[in-house]
Parts: sequence; C-alpha cells; structure tokens
Amino acid sequence: MPAQDFYDLAENRLKAFTRSAVRTKIMLRLAKMGEMTAGGLEKDMNIRTSTILHAMRDLTDEELAIKSRHGYSLTNIGKIQALLADELTSAIVVLDQHKEFWLNHDISGLPPEFLTQIGMLAQSEILKGDGPTILRSHEHFLSELAKSKNVSGVSPIILPDYPQVIARKAENGAKVRLIVTKTVLDIMITDYRRILESLLNSKNFELYSLDMDVKTAFTVLDNSISLGFFRIDGGYDVGSDLICNGEKAIAWGMELFEYYHNISNQITFI
Repeated sequence: MPAQDFYDLAENRLKAFTRSAVRTKIMLRLAKMGEMTAGGLEKDMNIRTSTILHAMRDLTDEELAIKSRHGYSLTNIGKIQALLADELTSAIVVLDQHKEFWLNHDISGLPPEFLTQIGMLAQSEILKGDGPTILRSHEHFLSELAKSKNVSGVSPIILPDYPQVIARKAENGAKVRLIVTKTVLDIMITDYRRILESLLNSKNFELYSLDMDVKTAFTVLDNSISLGFFRIDGGYDVGSDLICNGEKAIAWGMELFEYYHNISNQITFI
C-alpha cells in the first residue's frame, strides 16, 4: 500500500496524537511511571487537574488509557504509541541540537532503520577542531580509546598513527574488532604490513573487509561512540565528530557495527 494511503487511514489518529502537548506528556509519564492518579500527575507535571482530566477523558475515549479506582494507566495501544512518541521526540531533540552537523554531512552510511532510531543518540555533543586545535576530535578519540577494553570500529579512512595505536591496544589485552573498506585494507597491507601481520596473529584482534564504499567512520568504545562522516562536498570531515554517551547510544552503535559485520569478510592472513 502506498505511503499516502497509510497516512489517509491514520490521519485522524495522527492529528489527535500530535495536537495536544499535554496528552503526549501524560502518555510519556504514564509509560515511565505506570499507574498514576490525576492528583499525582498534577503534582508531578505542574499542570492543573482540570487540564489533566480533560486530556485523560480523551485518552480513555480513544482507548489509549484506562481508569481504575487506583488511577490511570495506558492500554497496550497507548503503551506502543507512547514508545513511538518518545522515539520521535528524542530524534527531534538530536536533530535540532546538532542541526548544522546533520545538514552538512553525508549520512548515507546509516541504514534507514538506524536513522529512525537516531533519538538513541540524545546524550551527544559535537567535537569540532578550530585553528590550533583542529584535531581536537582526534585527540579526544585517542584519549577515550586509551581507557577502553573493547573497541569495535568501522572505517573508510586511515590516519597515520592509528595502526600503531590499535596494535598497542591489542598487545595490552583490549579486544579489538575492526572493519575497513578494501581501499583502507590495501593501504594497511602496503604501508603497515609488519604491524598488520602481528595484529592478525593476536587473539585480541579481528579484522574484516567490506567490498563497498562506506560513508561513515565510527568506533564503539566502553563508554562512548565516536561518529564521523564525509561532508556533502565529498571530503571526509577529519575535524568534526559526534561523541555519543549512554547505554542507548552504545546499543545503537553496536547494532550498527553488527550490521556492517554481517556483510563483511574476515581477514586472517595477508
């Protein structure tokens, strides 16, 4: 069925769902807290009881919430819609917070299913180099890398000191999984052959190759993700990274790594 037909079927629901900020806030609160009274919602949200009761009447009429003698709670449909609302609001915050970053980079390296979950990167900041600190993001990455025991990365680029840094991490016991493009693999074989041979003999290192171009470079560490992109004009933006923290961001990053891992080929010797 065409997307327009789906919209026509859901139009009234969508209008009801989006026209009232109070309704959305109540649904998100009930999704988090479970059953609550109107008085509890008033105290918790600082909204008048009359306003809450009006919203709850609409929600119960539409079978998004139910009332019992103990208070209000969401129905199964209400819980699902609250989850969708939470994802949407988180995504809007991420996109608005870093609008210039998302507008000026090529995000084709992120499959659609990961774009719809972009709200999982809500705890994030842009590290952007400028003037004498042009490699600020690079320096931050190396600092976080030094503290991490698990390193999972995908990269279509290679910086001069990265092979040595990765080799030291594996030698010191960190678990390193790296997925690179064919172009990067060829450079590693030509320019860093001795280091690569040593790494491939390490039980702590796994290397994979992709037979495709990738428009994003990212590394998932123990406590953060470093996410970089090519600019719209085609060049890789070395001086600007999106640094994401929190359990949701780590989960998002690991799922993205597994996506590329599933379509890559392991390299065991050269």
